[in-house]
Amino acid sequence: MPWFLIEPFGYRYPISENEDEGLSIGRTPDNDVILQDLEVSRHHAFIKVRGQEAWLYDRDSANGTWLNGVRISSPQSLHAGDEIRVGEVVLRMLYTEPEVIEPPISHSGDFVESNSKQTVIQYSLLGALLGLVGLAIVGLFIFGAVGKHKAAAPVASPYASYADAIRATVFVLTPVGDTPNGRAGTGVVITSKGRILTAYSLVINPGTGRSYNRNNRVMVAVLRNELPASGRMDWYLAHVVRADRQRDVAVLQIYALENGATLPNSFRLHTIPIGNSDELRVDDAIALISFPAGGENSGASLGKALALGQGHALSFLPDPNIQVDRGWIATDMALSQNNIGAPVLDGDGRIVGIYPGEDAAQKSGSANSVRPVNLARPLWVTGP
Repeated sequence: MPWFLIEPFGYRYPISENEDEGLSIGRTPDNDVILQDLEVSRHHAFIKVRGQEAWLYDRDSANGTWLNGVRISSPQSLHAGDEIRVGEVVLRMLYTEPEVIEPPISHSGDFVESNSKQTVIQYSLLGALLGLVGLAIVGLFIFGAVGKHKAAAPVASPYASYADAIRATVFVLTPVGDTPNGRAGTGVVITSKGRILTAYSLVINPGTGRSYNRNNRVMVAVLRNELPASGRMDWYLAHVVRADRQRDVAVLQIYALENGATLPNSFRLHTIPIGNSDELRVDDAIALISFPAGGENSGASLGKALALGQGHALSFLPDPNIQVDRGWIATDMALSQNNIGAPVLDGDGRIVGIYPGEDAAQKSGSANSVRPVNLARPLWVTGP
């Protein structure tokens, strides 16, 4: 999609070309752009694309919506470079020429492409749209750590230590163009209203900086919140609201049921406990929860099994590109593209990191490195 809204720290919000959608700006968590500014109304402004044009609407805000220094009193057409001020925050419009996005070339452990795996993706896509698939957890597997530590002995029930994190871990499926292929991986719920943290390259094409499909659409499967636990999952539609290529993370917002219907007022999701990655120390025990996605051994279990990996933090590596001393957490877990988007937990079951995928992790010098969760915090909310 060619229209983007740029916020002060440089994050780009893609604006859907679907006239039934758009980009909402305000102070409450149900907005696409969340601004922690007391001068901003709960639901302050809205941007909608009509054809090739983007339009700005004020939503009866207390302090007004300002376009290029002028308070608007009616919907205004937007142009590239326009500045929008809400409260004390100045946002900027960006327009990029549309292009046809070809399906990316498959790499080992990346795209699902063999006949058996493609069938699984097609079935998942169809089921997500038509409500024909009820995913179930069919297994919980322990995969070993490598390096200087041996894997910790499996406990009788991993659910006891990681129950909250498991309930908040979701299956993420991003359609690629108009093909039956899709990028599959893991995400985690960070707000009860449907904000999902995941890996950048799972939902955004690193080569173009755009969604893998024209509608900026992602499908998310969430463990059903019921007792006794059944392992069944509910599908939702989501879109990317924030993405940071340098930090290798993205934030999604669930906006509709699987059939496109409006979310009910009672919609709430179980959230993952948030840890502090700065408090993690060398040799601390960590764990990773993921829906294995891709690779040679996925087969029909794609998106249907949770895997639990256990290991330790080996060291903390700088990232000069974003000028931080703790840009990576090196681990002794054997990670791969199968685990893309998976949350990394501390000993108390709190998220302290996220696995960005094998290619992104290699920037640290090791495919087994993860991004600290503190690097992703600026994506959850925006301040002046």
